[in-house]
Order: sequence, then C-alpha cells, then structure tokens
Amino acid sequence: MTVSIVLNGILFGVLLSFLFGPAFFILINTSIKKGFKQAFFLDVGILFSDVLYLFAAYLFAEKINVYLHNNIYIKLAAGIAFIILGVVYILKKDTDVSEKSSENSNQENQQSSLLGLAAKGIGLNAINPGVLIYWIAACTYATETLELQDWSLFYYFASTIITLFGVDLLKIYFASKLQSKLTKKAQMVFKNIIGAGLIIFGVLMFFKTM
Repeated sequence: MTVSIVLNGILFGVLLSFLFGPAFFILINTSIKKGFKQAFFLDVGILFSDVLYLFAAYLFAEKINVYLHNNIYIKLAAGIAFIILGVVYILKKDTDVSEKSSENSNQENQQSSLLGLAAKGIGLNAINPGVLIYWIAACTYATETLELQDWSLFYYFASTIITLFGVDLLKIYFASKLQSKLTKKAQMVFKNIIGAGLIIFGVLMFFKTM
C-alpha cells in the first residue's frame, strides 16, 4: 500500500515538474545565464513556497478556494506583477560574466545574492494564485479520491516534493551546460521570449477576471 502511495506521489511530482508556468522558464533561464548554483537556490525558494502553499491548501482549502474565486483583485494584482516582471526581464541589460565574477568576489555578496535568489523563488510563487489553486486541487484529489490521511498523505506529498526537486535539479543541470554553447545573442533572444511569456501570462490573468 505504502509503495503504491509513494509511486503515485512520484508520478504526480513528475507531472508538476513539467508544468510550463513562469517559475519553470525563469528557473531554466537562471541556470543558463548564471549557472547551476544560482538556479539551485532559486529552486529552493520555489519549492519552499510550494510546501507553504501545500500546508495552507491542506488546512484552509475550502476557505482559500472561495476567497480566490470571489476576489478578482488578487488576480489583477498578480497579472500586473507578472507584466511588470516581464517588462523588466526584457529591458534588463546583461552583465558580462567577467564583471559578475569581480562584483561577486566578496563572499558576503555571494551569500546575499544566493539568498536573494531564494527569496525571488518564494516571490515567484507568492504572486501566482494559480500555484495555490493547483495545490488545493492536489489536496482535494489526495484526500477525497485517493482517500489518503495522516501518514499516507505525508508519504504521498513527501514523494511528490522530493520528485519535484529531483527533476528540477536535472533540468537546471542540463540547462547550465548550455551556458557555454549559446551565443550572447541566443541568450538574449531566450531572455526576451521569457519576458514576453510573463507579460502574456499577466494579460491572461486579466482576462480571467472578466
């Protein structure tokens, strides 16, 4: 029984890891532009917020679901945030790798930068109400359809989160290998595509409120 629960959690984790939301593309871009270590800390922030959302979804699923569906201002605010983030992404100028290494030579600056990336990962999920909605759906499925509770529920979601993290590590590892192979122009195009995607994601949120 426990094995089947864990396998279900792993399958769900694999599915979630390939949802093409804003966090997915920013994670890949960070890995390509800045390397594995920086993308790792960004992913830690993303997964930390996932765990917080999971707890919130489990404890207050019904109330949160009603609130999100009835309060259009949350979606409007999230839409504006993603549009601004997309514009910043497009307009932001790249810094040379050599410049980066000299700027970050101080260990305190490096630690601050890594903590900043983790905070950015938390923020990416925090401004996206869709993340909370799919965790609510996941909790409902696990408790109502699979009829899991107590330790069974813990095993299910623990295997989901661990799988998410494992697949993310593979994604950012292989993406970081592209750093030396992509030209600056190609990296710029990829960055602009992500920026445009964030703007589109924000605009779609506006339409969902209508």
